[in-house]
Amino acid sequence: MKRALLHLLVCFAVLAMIAFGFWQLDRLDAKKKLNQEIESRVDSPLLPIEAIVSHLDPWSIGDSIKFRKVFSEGEYQDEDSVLVRNRSLNGSPGYWLLTPLLLGDGIAVVVNRGWLPVSAKDYSPEPSSEVYVSGLIRETKKASGLQRSDPSGEMLESLARPNLERYQEQLGYKILPVYIQLEYQDPAQVVSEIPVLLKAPSFDEGPHLNYAIQWFLFATVFAVGYPLVLRRIGRKNDREEGQSDIPIDYL
Repeated sequence: MKRALLHLLVCFAVLAMIAFGFWQLDRLDAKKKLNQEIESRVDSPLLPIEAIVSHLDPWSIGDSIKFRKVFSEGEYQDEDSVLVRNRSLNGSPGYWLLTPLLLGDGIAVVVNRGWLPVSAKDYSPEPSSEVYVSGLIRETKKASGLQRSDPSGEMLESLARPNLERYQEQLGYKILPVYIQLEYQDPAQVVSEIPVLLKAPSFDEGPHLNYAIQWFLFATVFAVGYPLVLRRIGRKNDREEGQSDIPIDYL
């Protein structure tokens, strides 16, 4: 009975490992399709952001248009800038600087102007007139997991994540439901080491193929190794049964 139960457990383990392997392959396929879609957006013609998204669109619209390259023109509202906490660059802790760019129709688009080190928390950009900016559309994000969410009903100087819905609460004008990750600006930001422009995300395929191979190897080891172990145990038992119970000294 115990041996039959052990056989069932090993068979279940092998099948589970094979299933995990195919699950990782499915995730790899999904990641490849997503990367192809994102790359097609990155390679698409540069368009004004107002041609792609409206302030009437839902906050979730960013997931369907993120990484599109867009441009816009307007005036920075530096007094309304906020920081995004716990943003690291090359292992160094810091912030992202978000500033609304007021467009001609009274609507603003938030621009991620780059990374600031912790020591530059009180950084204040030089005032500027109308600027031209271009970059990637990025989606709004809320705090999740163990992250503390941002409280409502007060003016915040920093956010846990680029939560545009929360940001909107403390602004006296409408903002688009996505933000621009700045890649180019004219006139350029004042020449200094900060803010540091963020690099475009890398669209790799992740570790899914390696994980799939590992699961298939584990399944192979169990499927091949277990019968070999049983065979070895059986041969050992046969040898023990064939031995005489009479001590050799009496033969």
